[in-house]
Amino acid sequence: MKIPEYIQKVVNDQKLYILGTSSKDKMPNLIYVKFLKVHNDSQILIADNKFFKTDKNLKENLQMSFIILDKDTGKSYQLKGNVEVYKNGPIFEETVKWVEELRSGSTIQAKAAIILNIEEIYSGANKILN
Repeated sequence: MKIPEYIQKVVNDQKLYILGTSSKDKMPNLIYVKFLKVHNDSQILIADNKFFKTDKNLKENLQMSFIILDKDTGKSYQLKGNVEVYKNGPIFEETVKWVEELRSGSTIQAKAAIILNIEEIYSGANKILN
């Protein structure tokens, strides 16, 4: 699904994201993520810097979602889809470089790159269609 440009802008304007996964037994897990951005019109790139339960969940269930808030309009958007995990190759190398540029002297390092292929977008109960 193509992510509308106005939602891409909201995604890239956020500083912190709430990301959700679920185990194969349907136990949900939420975490805060700092390293998340639009990769292209239909994908989100997320850096796995210190995932633990999230990593375990993604080995069992490749579905993920996150929520954002447009501070200008007060609308929230939930983006959902399936993931691909990269621990080497071009997407991983791009993620390592991105994290190194933004880490501001900390020792955070990317362990993996996560591509979230967007399948659904909601604003409240309303599904956004392209």
